[in-house]
Amino acid sequence: MTLTRTAKLKRTAAALLALLGWATLLLQYWLLMRTAGVMALSPLEATIRFFSYFTIQSNILAALVLTTFAIKSGPEEWLVHPFVRSAVAVYIAMVGLVYAVLLRQLWSPVGAQWIADAMLHYAMPIAYLLFWLTCVRKAGLRWYDPLLWLIYPLFYLGFVLVRGKVSGFYPYPFIDAKTLGYAGVAANTAGLLIVCAAIGMCLVMTGWWLARRQPV
Repeated sequence: MTLTRTAKLKRTAAALLALLGWATLLLQYWLLMRTAGVMALSPLEATIRFFSYFTIQSNILAALVLTTFAIKSGPEEWLVHPFVRSAVAVYIAMVGLVYAVLLRQLWSPVGAQWIADAMLHYAMPIAYLLFWLTCVRKAGLRWYDPLLWLIYPLFYLGFVLVRGKVSGFYPYPFIDAKTLGYAGVAANTAGLLIVCAAIGMCLVMTGWWLARRQPV
């Protein structure tokens, strides 16, 4: 198989995954808006809550990277740089891991919600990690990148805590300052950040190993 044909196949696969990701996000948004009235939420508040979930944000980032890769895979653009693609791999891996370990047992979705749930928390994380393994350039990753990748989760936490203080809504029970207090949130956050950094270091080491043997 020629290099050009391989590149086209990778970009086609990325395009299909991007479409799947965007479709799943739209499905989840529609499901939330359909129940907004039952929860006495205005469309604006429901929309803000939708974008307040780390799961949603990470899936949006994954869909953006996949879309950009499918359209143009040159190394000069921001969204196709290995640093960014690898950061998104860490975030989407955290989505799947945290959901499987901490959140899955808290509810039992059915029907369309089960489909959206499975896609956002299982299918897309696995698909994106496979994309990262097979399509992303690994050369250029640095040992301290996992520390830089923690900036976004910390910014997210700050946003959630500030908005939670104002609105009373916290998207996840392990960062619910109203119930746990800020000390409890800090302890949970420290543990999650350690796990996030560990995943990042595993990806960097994997990237180094793959870059030496089969650069992408």
